[in-house]
Amino acid sequence: MQDWLSLRVTHPRFGMLGSALLNIACLCAVFMVLWRVFMDPTGYLRMYTPMYGFAYIQWLLIAVLLTVLIFQYAPMNNNTLNKHPLYKGSILLAFNVFAVFVFVNVFFQNFLGNIGISYFSPDKLTQIGMSAFLAREYASAAALTMGAIAGLVIPIWVLHMNNWPAREIPKISGKITSLVLIGGLVFVSFFVIMHPHFGVLFYPWQKYTAAFPWWEKFFGTLSGNFNLGWLMCWTASLWITEITMEGYPYKSIQSPVPRAIAGIVGTFLMGISIFFSFVMLQEIAWGEAVRGAKLMMAPDWRYLHAGESAMFILAAAMLWNTYFHNWPSQFTKEVNILVRFMIVGASGSVFYILFYKYNWMFLGTQKGYAHPSQFPLAPLTLFILLLLIHDCFLDKWPGEKLN
Repeated sequence: MQDWLSLRVTHPRFGMLGSALLNIACLCAVFMVLWRVFMDPTGYLRMYTPMYGFAYIQWLLIAVLLTVLIFQYAPMNNNTLNKHPLYKGSILLAFNVFAVFVFVNVFFQNFLGNIGISYFSPDKLTQIGMSAFLAREYASAAALTMGAIAGLVIPIWVLHMNNWPAREIPKISGKITSLVLIGGLVFVSFFVIMHPHFGVLFYPWQKYTAAFPWWEKFFGTLSGNFNLGWLMCWTASLWITEITMEGYPYKSIQSPVPRAIAGIVGTFLMGISIFFSFVMLQEIAWGEAVRGAKLMMAPDWRYLHAGESAMFILAAAMLWNTYFHNWPSQFTKEVNILVRFMIVGASGSVFYILFYKYNWMFLGTQKGYAHPSQFPLAPLTLFILLLLIHDCFLDKWPGEKLN
């Protein structure tokens, strides 16, 4: 599937290292400005509550993934895509921000929340007696978790199913068909994976409209954080396989259907292995989790933190791929992948350590691992989102130039 992004070539302006450092500095500066203005609890708009602002970040990420992977920049043509990154990027970003407003405010809160499922609408929740703050948090969490599932389904659909059926149906109609199928799969998955969580979130339990959480008897928690944890680990394994491992070993399978099945099952098993490995490491570091305990000692926090830990590795892998061109590439495939794994694993671990040591100084949060304001998925998702925008919308300008 040859699209504009796969054919695009960028070149470092100041050598790979110089251009990478310049771009990382620019990325960090933009991150800090956006965080200070929109998210910082001590800043201006203070949207990091944490769910309220995070829902918009997550759905902007989904909008970017849809624009690049599913619609392949349609309806923009190649002439527009080859224009200056700031011109092209501004148009794409404006469209995606508008799409996020439609996703969150119009579709979830006003349509779905008002006439379908109340917990998607802050107004509906306040009407039945919930405080305004909690109503907004719960509604934002519902939209956010739907977005987390979409963030997994979209790359699976493109990387392993080759964006079927868009590749067989001409022009925009094929892309819309893929979008509809993805949306249906996301909704079904949400009602299996997260709806039971919202059923027991409210008092009294919504036993007539939501099944009892199926995972509780196996993993000792009613919380949907268990599912968010393995979803994040699967998402990380999917992208790490694609970029760090160049899609291997699955790309070596010639037949498309076996390749898709092997890729989906293989990345799932890899993600589950990562998930339970991080859970085990927490038990080694902090002792066995205790059901009914709070924060760091609670099983649900441990499960979510396993997913958060995987996202640090993913952020490192994406940064290395974007700015350092996935070095090395001059050795055998096995050696290249091994060296990249060592770099990404070490970088992600250092990123994790430095984040928990110093993030409170920059993000307006509190010290410690398990303070309620410590929700690293929000800043990590914003960081990954900005990486994608810088790469896919801005062609890594100013550190690199197009063609």
